[in-house]
Amino acid sequence: MKKTLMAMGLLALAGSAAAQSQVQIFGVVDMAITRLSGSGDTRFGLSTGGANISRLGFRGTEDLGGGLKAGFWLEAGMDPDVGGGKGTGGGLTFNRRSTVSLMGNFGEVRLGRDDSATFLSTLIFDPFLTNGVGQTMAFTMLGIPGVATAAGGAPIQISNAISYFLPKEMGGFYGQLQFAPGERASGPQQGKYAGTRLGYQKGALNVALATGKLWGDQPVNDLKASNVGASYDLGVVKPMLLWATEKRGDLKVTAIQLGAVMPMGASEFKASIGHYDTAHSNADWNKLGLGYGYNFSKRTQAYVNVGYVKNKSGANKSIGVQGLAAPGTTLGGSSNGIDLGVRHFF
Repeated sequence: MKKTLMAMGLLALAGSAAAQSQVQIFGVVDMAITRLSGSGDTRFGLSTGGANISRLGFRGTEDLGGGLKAGFWLEAGMDPDVGGGKGTGGGLTFNRRSTVSLMGNFGEVRLGRDDSATFLSTLIFDPFLTNGVGQTMAFTMLGIPGVATAAGGAPIQISNAISYFLPKEMGGFYGQLQFAPGERASGPQQGKYAGTRLGYQKGALNVALATGKLWGDQPVNDLKASNVGASYDLGVVKPMLLWATEKRGDLKVTAIQLGAVMPMGASEFKASIGHYDTAHSNADWNKLGLGYGYNFSKRTQAYVNVGYVKNKSGANKSIGVQGLAAPGTTLGGSSNGIDLGVRHFF
């Protein structure tokens, strides 16, 4: 009898805990057959994340009462083409997000590794969501994010971040403040980051402005990034505009991109065209992206994307994707790519 009462008590406690907290396992598996071409070189194989980045995550919230909630989010990038994660030796690490939050009427305070404030608009206002051969290059204009030295672009994710988000009920206005200390004892605060993002979303309209700074190993290598994005959902088509700039020392690149997403029944069409201008130089380039996806369900899509880059005489940009490196090209050359893939949410 005592054992029965104890079991009933444990079940009651478990039911109470479940009512107050929610934990989800979620993720994406996305792989594509991809062909990339540059000047005299071609790569062929499987890539990942042609429509959405492959990932595995755990997230949850707990109702603390009085309008206060706690939350956590752990998200690891994956390379399903080789059955590995993004860590050393294919290990699984929570490189995409690893945060804990307190949320309430005051907004949200979030601690840990997270998307940088200056990356989010390049994601949201790109028809390809920064994925696959058609993706915008507005978030890698100064190169793949590095370690805050003389090379590498603005951060996509930032570690040791302290973020504050405005409350959701503000008549359509939203905003974020973000700071990540360099965590160095003395000298240049290499890796320190400060950024902000403010926007307005109501009805069909969404606009946002973001700006931030990443401290380098010396002041001349400090990197500044800013962008403005806008979209308007007309129902039959959602046009998008993205302007972005990255600057380090005397090197400055500015992008302007027009894009659109057009749903049609189970089908989805995407297109973008962008111009990338390197200040005081002929190292400019243009990129075109076209895509089509067919949604078998809310979770599963088959897609095909194509991308094309044309460089001016001082540039040699080429198309690369996750899981398949860029083939490279010569100054003034061109590059193209095609994805044929399947994406599944779970």
